[in-house]
Amino acid sequence: MEYRYFPGRLRFRDHVLRDLEIRQAAVAVIKKICPEAQITYTEKTSSILAVYPENSINLESLRPLLPLLLELEPKIRFYNSSKKKDILDGIKKIEAQIKNTLPN
Repeated sequence: MEYRYFPGRLRFRDHVLRDLEIRQAAVAVIKKICPEAQITYTEKTSSILAVYPENSINLESLRPLLPLLLELEPKIRFYNSSKKKDILDGIKKIEAQIKNTLPN
């Protein structure tokens, strides 16, 4: 998965995002992190762009998500449909960590 970060903008790009269920789960997690984010998906590039108020996210508070993202990354990198459940389970772990980590 390719990530591009600039304050107020975050882009994720990978063919796994063409799977509607995976994409919807990923967007839901982004919305939990930053409810005011404006999210768009571009089919041609298989990318999600989240645009949000620059100071609305404390990046340090996201640090506990890093081990879960690193665990999920190899499943995404070598994606095939047999890994879909593992990827969705990994996204659920991230969502659970967000509930435990980020203030409401």
